[in-house]
Amino acid sequence: MLDFNSTLLIQFFNFLILLILLNFLLFKPVLKALDKRSTVLGSAFDKAEHLKEDVKQLEKSYDEGMKERKKPFLEQKDSALAEAQKASMHLIEQARAELSKELEKVKGDVERESRKVSDALKAEVGKLSTEVAEKILRRSL
Repeated sequence: MLDFNSTLLIQFFNFLILLILLNFLLFKPVLKALDKRSTVLGSAFDKAEHLKEDVKQLEKSYDEGMKERKKPFLEQKDSALAEAQKASMHLIEQARAELSKELEKVKGDVERESRKVSDALKAEVGKLSTEVAEKILRRSL
């Protein structure tokens, strides 16, 4: 069956010594390096997250600052546009008033010319009717 002799005991002690040596020389340093690496990576990750938050805050403050800086320019632009529209409406009203005056003047001139022509035609019609009647009747009226 099983034979327990001294070689088995020696192998068992050799195995224990090997485990102790491997533990001190291999396992502990490797585990220590892995823990250190994990700590370094964790702190780097935390630092990266913190930097991301800082970037977001800076971006937000930059956008707000730009809005505040643009605000006076936008207000100035809006007021300039309103003033330009007001000035153009004023110019349009002036042009309409001038055109209205000019139209009234032209209407008056046309009315006067029409009366002159009408009066001239009335005088001419009287003269022509007398001449036509004289020619038809062949005698002087």
